[in-house]
Amino acid sequence: MIKALLYKEWLKTRWFILGATIAGLLLQNWLFMKTGRSLRLVGAEHIWDVIINRNQFLFTELKYLPLFSGALMGLAQFLPEITNRRIKLTFHLPLREKTITAWMVGYGIGVLLLLFILQTSILAVGMSVNFAPEIVANGLLTVMPWYVGGLWAYLACAFVALEPTWRQRIPNLLVTVALLRTLYLSDFPAAYQKMPVYLMALTIVLTLWTWLSVYRFKIGRQ
Repeated sequence: MIKALLYKEWLKTRWFILGATIAGLLLQNWLFMKTGRSLRLVGAEHIWDVIINRNQFLFTELKYLPLFSGALMGLAQFLPEITNRRIKLTFHLPLREKTITAWMVGYGIGVLLLLFILQTSILAVGMSVNFAPEIVANGLLTVMPWYVGGLWAYLACAFVALEPTWRQRIPNLLVTVALLRTLYLSDFPAAYQKMPVYLMALTIVLTLWTWLSVYRFKIGRQ
């Protein structure tokens, strides 16, 4: 039964996975080409001065890629479920609602983690060609909250879609938007380097929030 459930999730999201992978590769390839061109035109000394003394991050174009990836993954996975309330059919499978939700959300988070690990690995390798390990590490700390934002955007789609009433969906959405906003308050490199524990804790809370929506759906809130 679990295999059938995961296969259903794969059928809903396979084109998103392909599109997001290609889009990420194309964007990162363009960024590396742009950086290489800048190094040739103005020299490595100037670029290093921009990074170290002016605290500039060269790959800010990646900022919203994880956010859109997470949101689109959530829409691809859960929009079909709320169309004509098809989620009712899913919850009639011979499994507990929490088990079904855990596997669905776990699948989505797993796909996004693989996608984000691929992107950050390419970023780290690409940066290491021209920059010292300290700058590479600083760059990864800079993009960390953006990728957390991608997970939060996905979880927002999950618990908003599973919530049975629009009266509660709107507050859920507003809370999520406010939380997401906190991850994009500063472009200063490694601005969130002291917050990974808090970000992880909030991610767990948002994941558990989906079960609250499922519970409300189960008891028939209208």
